[in-house]
Amino acid sequence: MSARIVRLTAILLSALMLALLSGCFAGDLDELFSLPQPSEEYLDLQSAIDAVLDGGAAYSAPTGGNNRQSVQLNDIDGDGIAEAFAFFMTPDTRTPEIYIFTNTGSGYDTAAIIEGEGTGTESIVYADMNADGWSEIIVGWTATDLQMLNIYSLKGFQPASVATTDYTKYTVADMDGDGLRELLVVRHSSEEASGWVDMYTIDDEGETITYSAELSAGLKSIDKLTSGHLSDGNMALFVEGQYAETGLITDIFAFNGDMLKNITKKNSSESNGTIRSNTTYCRDINSDGVMDIPIARTLPTTGETIYRVLDWMSYKSDGASKLSLTTFHNTSDGWYLVLPPEWKNDITVRRNASGYGERAVIFSFWNRGQPLDILTIYALTGENREDRAYSGGRFVLRREDEVIYSAKLLEDGADWKYMIDEEYVRGNFSLIYSDWVNN
Repeated sequence: MSARIVRLTAILLSALMLALLSGCFAGDLDELFSLPQPSEEYLDLQSAIDAVLDGGAAYSAPTGGNNRQSVQLNDIDGDGIAEAFAFFMTPDTRTPEIYIFTNTGSGYDTAAIIEGEGTGTESIVYADMNADGWSEIIVGWTATDLQMLNIYSLKGFQPASVATTDYTKYTVADMDGDGLRELLVVRHSSEEASGWVDMYTIDDEGETITYSAELSAGLKSIDKLTSGHLSDGNMALFVEGQYAETGLITDIFAFNGDMLKNITKKNSSESNGTIRSNTTYCRDINSDGVMDIPIARTLPTTGETIYRVLDWMSYKSDGASKLSLTTFHNTSDGWYLVLPPEWKNDITVRRNASGYGERAVIFSFWNRGQPLDILTIYALTGENREDRAYSGGRFVLRREDEVIYSAKLLEDGADWKYMIDEEYVRGNFSLIYSDWVNN
């Protein structure tokens, strides 16, 4: 018996003795050691689901999106009581179905059934698109040749499809600032390297209104959709994907009240300012609530190896851009450093690997064509990494399971007017997360 089990047994026995001695415990001793029982509400729901399964249906959960459970709870009618959505595959036609169960207080009843299209459920999103108190559900269906998207009204638990389209990817966002989320659908052809973004709204009469804008020509794939704010406070959709043989491109779509517009495309067929060779996606790099797009810039060098920094650009609704900040990304070691704005045109970097569990990036001031070393950042591995993290004036930036990141300020840059200190390095050093990059 492990020490942990022994300790747990002793605690339970002590609790039991105290209860008996105090006279506060009366009843079956087995109850003290019994496992928690499922709630009656849970058992009622399971009974309703079992009735469908007993008929030959099988669970068929959505394969994409954020909602991938076979059974999902969501308050569709706004009464404060969640309905249950269960996803099945029918036994005879092998088509997807969504059962909506309502909690009646004495059990769960089937309130509605949505008969799907194609071969399965790809994704589902719940959103009240017209402020009537009932959430629409947006369902993506998997078909043989393409994906189909439906917006369903469930008002009165009477399912009705109010819009249907093919799609590549989709998301929801409050594009006009009215507190309601609109549906944004990307339809893209990889063969033609072209496509559209469609924005769907539902008016007070329940009618669907669609706005459309064209993607950049030459866009070979759709990799990621991100909604976020522009620097003037308006919401936008950022569509990112592979562009020709160059790398990555970002199209930004904003809504001005009567038109959806690709604000980065302007007069050309593609968003020239956002085409880049690096594979880093847009994000709010400085946590100011505004999305930024990283554009690579080559640094001066005395060798053959090319190093780049990322200039993170924010945009306004008219397409005007400005620099938010500049970073150096070391993707091989998984970290980045925010650079002081004064370093923009005056630094270079180089790498140095000792081969003994120590990889270094040296930042240098570009002094009339000659580098003046000012800062080194290390990625340290191996059994003695803790000792090496403090050797020779180094200081620790971050500890991970197998790596210690440390840094050292170099004496050659001590008199440089733009020299930084230890506090700056600590405060502007961060790790790179896998969902930032495309590869």
